[in-house]
This record gives sequence, C-alpha cells and structure tokens, in this order.
Amino acid sequence: MNLDEIIEQTNDSNAYSSHLVGSNGIGQASQGWEPSNLVLLESGYVNTGLVDDESRIFTLDKVDYQIPSRLSAMAVSNNIMIMAMETMHLLRIDLQRQHEIEDIEIPRKVSEGKIYKMFFDPTGRHLIITTETGDNYYLFEKWKKAKLLTKIKGIVIESIAWNRSNDRPMESSTKEFLIGTRNGLIFEAELEPTAELFKKEERYFKQVYSIQANMPITGIRMEQFPVTRRKYYVIAVTPTRIYQFIGTVSPNSSNGVIGGSEDKAMFESLFSKYEVNPGFSELPGDLPYSQLHFFSPFQDLQYQGVAKTFAWLTGPGIYHGNLVFGSQNTGDSVIDTPQLLPYPATRLELDASTAVSEIPIAIALTEFHFILLYKERIRAVNQLNDQIVFDELIPLKAKEEVITMSVDTTKNTFWIYTGWSIFELIITKEDRDVWTLYLDKKQYDMALQYTRNPAQKDRVLTLQANHNFSQGRYMLSAKYYAQSTVAFEEVALKFVERDERDALRSYLLIKVDKLRKGDKTQKTIICTWLVEIYLSKLNQLEDLAASSAADSDVQNLMAEQRVLEDEFKAFLETNKMYLDKKTTYKLLASHGRTEQLLFYAILIGDYERVISHWIQEKNYRNALDVLSKQESLDTYYRFSPVLMENAPYETVSVWMRQPNLNPRNLIPSLLKYDHKSLEAGAQNQAIRYLSYVVNQQENTDPAIHNYLLTLYATQPTREEAALLNFLNTDGRAMHYNLDYALRICTQNNRILSCVNIFSSMGLYGEAVDLALKHHDLELARINADKPEDDEMLRKSLWLKIARHVVKEKKDIKAAMEFLSNSDLLKIEDILPFFPDFVLIDDFKEEICQALEEYNIHIDELKADMDEATKSAENIRIDVRELRSRFAVVASTERCTSCDFPLLTRQFYIFPCQHTFHADCLIKNLTPFLSNRQLKRLDELQEQIQNEMQNQQKMLLMNGGLSLQPMSANNPALDAAQAQGLGGHGGLTNLPLIGQTAAATMALGGAIGAGGKLLMNGGVAIAATAAQTAAGAFNVFAENGNVGGSGLGMGLGLGLGGGQSKGDDVAVVVPRLELLRDELDDLVASECLLCGELMIKTIDQPFLAFDEKELESSWGVQ
Repeated sequence: MNLDEIIEQTNDSNAYSSHLVGSNGIGQASQGWEPSNLVLLESGYVNTGLVDDESRIFTLDKVDYQIPSRLSAMAVSNNIMIMAMETMHLLRIDLQRQHEIEDIEIPRKVSEGKIYKMFFDPTGRHLIITTETGDNYYLFEKWKKAKLLTKIKGIVIESIAWNRSNDRPMESSTKEFLIGTRNGLIFEAELEPTAELFKKEERYFKQVYSIQANMPITGIRMEQFPVTRRKYYVIAVTPTRIYQFIGTVSPNSSNGVIGGSEDKAMFESLFSKYEVNPGFSELPGDLPYSQLHFFSPFQDLQYQGVAKTFAWLTGPGIYHGNLVFGSQNTGDSVIDTPQLLPYPATRLELDASTAVSEIPIAIALTEFHFILLYKERIRAVNQLNDQIVFDELIPLKAKEEVITMSVDTTKNTFWIYTGWSIFELIITKEDRDVWTLYLDKKQYDMALQYTRNPAQKDRVLTLQANHNFSQGRYMLSAKYYAQSTVAFEEVALKFVERDERDALRSYLLIKVDKLRKGDKTQKTIICTWLVEIYLSKLNQLEDLAASSAADSDVQNLMAEQRVLEDEFKAFLETNKMYLDKKTTYKLLASHGRTEQLLFYAILIGDYERVISHWIQEKNYRNALDVLSKQESLDTYYRFSPVLMENAPYETVSVWMRQPNLNPRNLIPSLLKYDHKSLEAGAQNQAIRYLSYVVNQQENTDPAIHNYLLTLYATQPTREEAALLNFLNTDGRAMHYNLDYALRICTQNNRILSCVNIFSSMGLYGEAVDLALKHHDLELARINADKPEDDEMLRKSLWLKIARHVVKEKKDIKAAMEFLSNSDLLKIEDILPFFPDFVLIDDFKEEICQALEEYNIHIDELKADMDEATKSAENIRIDVRELRSRFAVVASTERCTSCDFPLLTRQFYIFPCQHTFHADCLIKNLTPFLSNRQLKRLDELQEQIQNEMQNQQKMLLMNGGLSLQPMSANNPALDAAQAQGLGGHGGLTNLPLIGQTAAATMALGGAIGAGGKLLMNGGVAIAATAAQTAAGAFNVFAENGNVGGSGLGMGLGLGLGGGQSKGDDVAVVVPRLELLRDELDDLVASECLLCGELMIKTIDQPFLAFDEKELESSWGVQ
C-alpha cells in the first residue's frame, strides 16, 4: 500500500466516522477493531485467549517519590533520570542508586520563561535544555550547574538526532548531532564539555538545511548504514510531512576522520543534494504536534544495531513501517511496507453507543506494540493484529494533567509524568503471545522463533505441516511432519495414499536422524524401508530414461539419477551400522544394483566379496585397488596367488606398498608366477619383490634369501651379473645357506658365482683352483689377494697361479708378465717351475733386474747404518754439552713470591731467571690445579718423604752418614771436614735443596775430594735439568775450577781423592729420582709468571680477596 492509498483511505474513514453511521456505531476507520472490543476497558488488561499464561504484560506503576516542586519536563536515558522543576532546578537520579539525588542549578530566573523540552543523549551523559524564549543550556554528567549555550541562542529546539556511531568512543564530546527547530531549520552542532572559564562548549554550530516552510521539525533521527561508515540516513518530520535524506558525510579536512568543523559541517554534503525540490511525503491534518520514534533490537551502547522499525504520530493515525538499509542512494527511500494505523475509537462514558477516535498526546514504539498516551489513559496496541492488548486509566488527582511520556531507548523503559507524579509502564514478556499471532497470520517461521516451549513449537510445526500438505507442497510438509509429534503411522499413510514416495523418503530420513541411538530396532526397520524406496526410485528413473524420446528429458533424468545415487550412497554411509547385511545384500541384488552393492560391501568392510566379484569379472586392476585399500593381511595372502598369476606387476606394486606383509607367506603366490613367459628384457616380478624385501625392508629370513638366490641362478640367461651383485652386496650378510647356494650355482653352471661363494666360505684355495680350472686367470688373481691378513696363504695362492701359467701354458714371457703383477713373488720363487732345459735368454732381464734391486737395497741399509752412527755421536756430544750448562744464584737472591732470601730453603730457578721457594711455588700453583692433580701432589710429597727416610736409614747402616740439612751442627759434614774434605763456608744453615727436571737444580753440599772449599762468597751454581735428571751435577767456584762431583740426592759427597778430570760419575736412586721428576713436572713444568698459566689467569684481579689490608696500605695519606 503506497502513501496515496493510505491518505485516500484515511480521508474516507475520517469522513465516515464523523457521521457515526452504522448500527455498531463505528465506521471502517477502525480497520480491524472489532465492535465487541470497543468497550470501556477499566480493568487494564484484555485477555487474548491465546495462551494459558494470564500474567500481565503491561503494568502501570506509580513511582513512590515526592516531587519537591512542580515538574516542567523530564528525560530518562541509560538509567539516568533528570527532572526539570519550574524553580529552575534539575534533579538527577541514577536509577540504580535511587537514594542519591543531585540538585543542579540552571542559571536562569523563573520570570525569564519556562523550560520547554529536554533532550538526553543515549549514553546519559549529555543533556540539552531548551526554553520557550529560545535560551538553551547544556549539562554534562559531572557538572553541578548547567551552562548557557551562547551560540545557540534565540532558537527553540523541537527535536534532536543524536549520533549513535562508535567512531570516537573515547571522546567526551557529544559527537556531531542534528537539531530540528521550531521554524523549520536543521542545524548541525557538536558540544564538548570544558572546565576552562573562557572556552565555549560549542565546537561549532551551523545550519545545514531548511525545509522552506514555517513548520516545526517535531522529530529528527539519523542512522549510519551498516556497511558504509560514511553513509548516513536522516529522517525528519513535521506534523504533516516526512522527509528522507540519504548520502555520504564529509570527513574532517584536518586528519581524514569523520567529523565536522566550523569550516565544513559533517552533514553539509548530505543535505546539499536536497537543496532543490526536496522530496517529501505529506499526510493531511491540522495536528499542531507530532512525534517520531525508532526501534532497534540491539540497544546496547557498545553493540548498537541500526533501527528496524519506525512510528510517526500524525493526525490521521500512526504512520509506521520497516527500515531496510541496502544500496539506496540520494532520492531513494529506506522505508519499506509503510502502513497507516488509525487511532482506536473509544466509547464515550456518557453515551456508550457513541465511539470517537481520540488522538494521543504521545506515542512510544516497542518491538511488537505501540504505546499510546492519552490525557487520562494509556493503551498498548499490538502491531501484528492491530488489537488493543492493554488499556488502563491513569490514576490522576483532581486537576492533574498528563504532560507527556519519556522513553529510555537504551534500557527500554517508559515513564509518564504529570506536574506532581511519575508513572512507569513496566513491560514483561512482551513476546509471550507473538507466536500465536504469527500463527494466525500463517507466518510459521516467525512463529517458531517466538515459541517458548516444546508444546508451542510442536503446535506450530503441526499446523505448518498440515498447511503445506493441503497446498500440495509435500516435501515441505514432510520436513515439518518429521519435526512434529504427529504419529509416525499417520504421516506415513498420508504419503503412501498420495503415492508421494519422494516426500515419504524425505520424512523417513529426517525421522531416522531424530531417533535415539538406543532405538536400534526402529532405526533398522526405517533404514531398510528407505533402501527399498531408494532402489525403486532408481529403477523408476532408469525406466523413464530408457522410454523417453527427447534428449533433454533423458539428460535431466540421468542427472536426477546421479544425484539420487549420490544421496543413496551418503545414506548408506551414514546408516550402515543399522542395516542388516544379509537383507541389504538381497535387496541390492534383487534390484540388480551391482554398483551400490559393491559400495555397501566396502562400507561394511566386506572386501573379500568385492575382490571376488572383480576377479570373477577378470577386472584384476579394480580387485587390486580394493585390496590395497583394506588392511587385512589374510586377505592379501588369500587372493595374491590368482592376482600374481594374472597381474604380476600390479600385484607386486601393491605388495610393496604394504610393509606389514610376511614375505614367507607370499612364496606360494610367487610360485604361481610364470617365469618362462617373460619376454626378452622384461623384469622378473618375483625377483623385483624379493629384492625390495631384502634391500629396502632388510629382511633376514633365510628362506627368502635362498629363494631369491635360486631365482637368480635359474634365470635363462648366462649372464651372472645380477647373481654376483646379490652375492657381493645384497647377500653380504649371508643370510642364505652357503652350501645350498654352492649346490644350486654348481647345478646351473654359475662358475663366477661358485668362485665367489668359495671365497665367502674362506676356501680361497678352492676358489683359485676352480678359476684356474676354467682358465680365468683374472678371477684367480682377485681371489688370491683376498686373504690380506695371511701373507703366506696369499703367496701360496699366487704360486698356484704361477705354476699354472708356467706348466699349463708353458709361456715364459707370460710368466714374467705375471711375476710383475705380484709384489709377493720373486724370480727365485718361480724358477723351480721352469723346465730343466729352458733358455735363460727368456728371463735374463728379470734376473738382472732382481740382482740390481738387491744391490740397491744393500746400499740403502748401509746408508741407514751410517746415519744411525752419526745420530748416536751427535747425541753424545749433546749430552756432554748439556752437562756443562749451569745457572748462577747469588746469595742475595730472593724468592719472587715471598721476597725472602732464596737460599734459606729449597727453591726452583727457571730459565727466565724467576726464582721461587718450593713451598711458595706449590702454594701459588695449588689454586689452579685440578682435584686429580692436587691429590697426586699430596701423594708425591708423602712418597718422597718416605723414600728419603728410607735412604737415610740405608746410609746410616752403610757408612754412618745421614741425609741431613747442611749446617754448623751437621755431624756428617763436620766429619767430612775433619778428614780434610774442606769447609762449608757460605753454606751455613742451608737446608737440603731438592732437585728438579724443569730447568732447576737441587743444591746440596757438594764437597770435592781434595778438600777445597767448593763455594766462594756464598754464590751457588745450579746444574741443568739434564744433569739433575741423570742424578748428578757439577758445582763450580767463582774461579771456574771444578771442585768435585755431587750426587743428586740433596747431599753431595766427594767420591774421588782428587779433582775430577771430566769423567762422569753418577749415583742414581731410581725411585726417589722418578718421584722428584714427577713432582717437578707437576709444579715446575713452566714458570708461574711467564708460562701459560699467567695467560689463562689474566682476567683475575691483581689482589685477592684476602689482601684487602695490603690494598688499603697503598692509599695516599
């Protein structure tokens, strides 16, 4: 119904109702209002009779709150209520915390004019107040006082369209919104709360459109298109006109964000396209006011959806419809299926026979109802059937008048207020009866959406199924019957009587899916019935295709048959567990559906039936395909003989793809393979499979290896390459039987293989003999070289070959060439094989060459002996030179570590001239030794101490001398001095000094036989490591004369009666020297300061943690 028809019908109805014609007292203007319903409804609730639940949907409750002064206006949004008093005060109440009431002042005198309207944004944060004089005020949620909007002065605001988009969710501003004024202008503005004194809240305020008529814009709303963010829909209404605007908005020129500014308003480009000849729709009437409401099913602030429906209060009635957002452009309409609902007539209290249509002062829109507010009552009209479902008088006091109604669109609450009272219209279970209304209108799908329990749903489905069945839509009826509780037998008989097999099939399919898993008997019966139905339908399609003459019909029937076959296969796959195997096989076979029978057999795992079928059809390729898809090994073993006989290559390929097969069980199948029918150059499939098993699967079964060797040996060709390759590579581990291999190769005259087997058995002599027997010298040579570890055997094998060459071939030159190929035989080895009267001319050159080689070898030995003699002499010279190496230690020398005199106790001296006491060196080196080295160091020190004590005891037993430190109180030294062995001068209080093999010396009391003082001026001369290691050292006085020979035991004793003439005299104590040498290697292998240890410890600090006092002593006072 278009707008012109609505206007025409409205005019007719108004004229008709004005005369009050008809016996029932009302004309056609009521449009659906039954006369029986036109009664004075005092109870407040009309029972629709559609549900058992008689609870109230609408309830009007009075708010228990004493208003301090008379109300001028009220607004509610997001559970925030603001009441404007005539005293120019605002009361702000959070409905979730009702005890907290804020009193907010409006900077305005009462005499300056009353408050006209208040506009609350959906978030409940921004409030705009307009007065009758055109002064406008702004209140932010955190403010305690409203502020005057100076830029919007002199404009009476009739309506505001808030911007509900989430483009800038973090901002505190109102975002861009539209203002409809009393004189027909539309402005765009944006407010931002500020605490600065001189800064205005209006970001900008600019006119964007004029309707060119002095009519108030009583309602304006905007919606953002769901897909395009920059595309908006704006609807504006006056008391008689409705305008629609569609277009894209302008982004902010500064940063590209959607938004307006002083220079360019956001909606300016949208309205600019409607400057000339703006399109609008007009309804007749002289009502001075109107309202516009949208309803969106998604009211949440974060997940808001676009409006779904709208309602416009006009003089003729409520103009309403759906809002459909799509690809509309400028000039198009978003309103779909608009309708005009005349206001319901009300019988007069004084004259019950008279009914008049009263225009409400305000309306509200819910999902399913129109809320109509009158001066004394409130009504709710159902949108689906235009029936009044709620009508209740408002309990007003004397001379109390209803002002209007405020709607919280965010929380979907409704508030009615007078000057001194507030009422709330509570809506509960609004959609309770909706399903019955849709059901009456035969909108079954919509009715299903609003059913609340299974009984309601079943009623809808049953009626929907019956309706479709009566209309001949059997497939749809089958769908809904299957979901309802209508008896199975009743539905089945309905379709059988109408011979609707397709609908019956659809019904049974849905029904079997809805049965429980425990209902196996029912499932089996229904599934078996479905199999019969499917097979009958397939045969029917085949018969129709065969009898049809038109090609197009045949193609259509064949296409339908293919679809049905796929559907049947899907059914079998889904319900195979509920079908009886024997019964199903009989049904499929009786209808001749071989393809479906095989498919079903594969589904239930009856692969043997499928394979047997393809073998009977001699379709071995298909049989192998099925065989490869199943996993039973017994099935492989059962059908492999016949498959190997008829399709050997494909069968072997299938075997190779199944690694779990036991090759031993496949030997009967391999025996069925016809080896003689192979064409020249064709591959033997038995050998192919067994080679794969041996090489890839590393099979070690002797039976497999023996059989493979037999196949190689019994090949018709005389070529032995494959057999030799198996023996040398594949059969290297020799899992086959060697005796059997030798026998089978001998029977088939495989000489090379026999030789190889002899060699594998270690019978190299037999291998060489067999090779020589068949005059294969090269093979004999190869096998003669195989015993690499037994040179005598190799030589004997080569002699066999040489004897064969000389005696059998009697070719002297060939024998000489053969001799050159062996490094074991010489000319003298084969001379005995030559005949007695052979001429020497044939091998004279070889004999001469051999003699020359002997001479060269003798010369090489002589040169080696001369070189050895020279080396020995050089070593003697080096030893003599090393004996004369020494180091000079002054008596004033100090230890590098402790800085005490070096000669006070045992010490070490290094070639780098660093000197350490033995205990200092060990102490400094100990932190860097491993646990094993530390343990060995303790053992060596203990063993050296024990060994020295043992040596001391031995000397005391032999000569009465003891190994004691040299001092003034040493009896042994005094005794030696008394006999004329000389004094001890600068050696007083010198302890026993140990020796080292690391370029150090052990300084003892070396006393010459002539009694000369061996030390002069306290200068000690240490022997080199080489001498000390040998157990002897020389000590020199400052004048360079040799005073005598010392023993490397820490105490030197004169052994001769005069001075030494250079002869080396050394007395060695082997164990003590070995221990000392090991100790020296451990602690004195390198200098502590110059060796590798210094490099490894370069990252350590110069001072240790226990040397803090030393560090503090270096400080400057």
